[in-house]
Amino acid sequence: MNIKQLVNKLLKISGDVTSIEKALVYSFADKIAVDTNKSQWLKNYLSDIDYSIVDKVNQITESKLTLNELIAIFEMLVPQSEKKEKGVVYTPEIITKYIVSHTLNCNNIPTVLDPSCGCGAFLVTAAEYIHERYSISYSDIISSYLYGVDIDSNAIDRIKSLLSLIVLMNGEEEKCSFNFICSDTLDKKTYDKLQKMHKNGFDCVVGNPPYVRNKNMSEDTKRHLTNWVSSSIGNVDLYIPFFEIGINLLSDNGRLGYISPNSYLQGVNGRSLRKYFAAEQHQLEIIDFRDSQVFENVTSYTCITLIDKSVKTDAIKYFRLNESNTLEKHTFSEYHFTDFPDGKPWRMRESSIDEVIHKLESSGTPLSNWKIRNGLATLKNDIYFFAPIKEDNTYYYREYDGKTYKIEKKLCIKVAKPNIIKNEAELEKKMEIAIFPYTHTDNAYQLIDEELFKSSFPEAYNFLTEYKSILLNRDKGHGNYPAWYAYGRTQGMNNFGKKLLIPYISGSPVAVMSLDPDVLFYCGYALLSEDIEELKILKVFLESEAFWYYIFHTSKPYSKGYMAFAKNYIVNFTIPELSEEEKTYLLESHTSEELNEFVWGKYHCKQMIV
Repeated sequence: MNIKQLVNKLLKISGDVTSIEKALVYSFADKIAVDTNKSQWLKNYLSDIDYSIVDKVNQITESKLTLNELIAIFEMLVPQSEKKEKGVVYTPEIITKYIVSHTLNCNNIPTVLDPSCGCGAFLVTAAEYIHERYSISYSDIISSYLYGVDIDSNAIDRIKSLLSLIVLMNGEEEKCSFNFICSDTLDKKTYDKLQKMHKNGFDCVVGNPPYVRNKNMSEDTKRHLTNWVSSSIGNVDLYIPFFEIGINLLSDNGRLGYISPNSYLQGVNGRSLRKYFAAEQHQLEIIDFRDSQVFENVTSYTCITLIDKSVKTDAIKYFRLNESNTLEKHTFSEYHFTDFPDGKPWRMRESSIDEVIHKLESSGTPLSNWKIRNGLATLKNDIYFFAPIKEDNTYYYREYDGKTYKIEKKLCIKVAKPNIIKNEAELEKKMEIAIFPYTHTDNAYQLIDEELFKSSFPEAYNFLTEYKSILLNRDKGHGNYPAWYAYGRTQGMNNFGKKLLIPYISGSPVAVMSLDPDVLFYCGYALLSEDIEELKILKVFLESEAFWYYIFHTSKPYSKGYMAFAKNYIVNFTIPELSEEEKTYLLESHTSEELNEFVWGKYHCKQMIV
């Protein structure tokens, strides 16, 4: 059964997701001949059920669903806006089973906490595992051993429904009480409540912490981040402090198992967490999916982290999973916290790779010696930047929101978007225009006075005025701009000059020559130099196999084989010293094979392929 197609059909039944969920629970119970009236929870939950929706659900779900299919449907029914805000991501059964089996294998019946339980995939798997291993009733497991927290009351209702169904499916009388808290796990008050539930700590903490970028968090959530050592500095993502919270809530002999983004391994915003792990010295086992799409529906930049609080060690056990091995059949490599002092990125690789990386970082002048700059940041690019549909001597013409507008040319500059440009031909073809309400004064850019803007550039002013409310809502309405029409940030305004354009992320090495000094850029970086020959030589190195090898093994992976080219990932790559004869050679026309052979030779490495 295609769950995604089924969910799309279900969403057409009603705009009320809760009514659909109740109908699904009723239909599920009916098809397996379970009487929901025998569960006080289900009886109350389904008291206002809409039977017309039940009939439609029955038509769509003709065959019986499994419990895990029901969990998957619940997760997918969560509205997209809510998923983004709360970081809801479905965890496949193969992942929950692996984490549960490697975390709950205790001598005694373990108490289990999921601090972001969502629809309950981990707690359902934990209940099944405990029931099978320790032969106790589901009612007792739910009442005495399972605990969960979620900020969404609907999520709590879903997990209570699922656990109640398990009890009835196994012929038990429902005499269980639930141990769930509807609250923000980051809030210290929630933490205090959980500590009181188990003063000696929980035996196991499992889960899939919420995947929310810092820029998408509410102000309340950001304030709660400061409660925790691992998230008190920088713009950390929401999942980061859940490691610290989970470890703190464990008993002295407890174990933690999460699936989470792997960005904490090397990312700047994971530095405080890495320092926290190093200070705590608990045993870590990491299975990194890196950029491999190993499991269906699992995003490609995740990892499994298993922590044993009872083992004090400097060792980090690490394994990178790919298509040639499996979760159950792998061998860990061992690294040490002392290998990465002061929260430095955890670059865990084979020794043969480390040798090559060392040569690439120590064979000349690091890129940090050149000017590498970030691009423009308006915080509303689609309003300021555009591709003209036509132009005349005075105006550019653009389409926006189904309307056509004209914009004064004298207010505009050319801008490039490195993220979508692969070569110099594409640079010209994909060049855009920017509304640029600034003047150059004393080597700096100053915002045009509003009255002058209005009188000198009325068309552009009227266009921006039409979308003033949108511009005022940048930074969630809390932006402190010199005027409502100003760019969201001042970065990137002085990046005029000759340059190499470098994307934020790419699936191959790209460095595009931009020799028009009046062109600025956004969504990318630029290496600036007024020496055209220097730029041409740098381009050879930055588009080489050697540079891609370096990026692939040191940078942050994204889906579909893309890698981050952020400044902090490239500045340690070195450019070897070149003789005049070698410079002349690189400035001549050669095949990519010849250039790659030359570049690898300058690092005293044989040619390596990613």
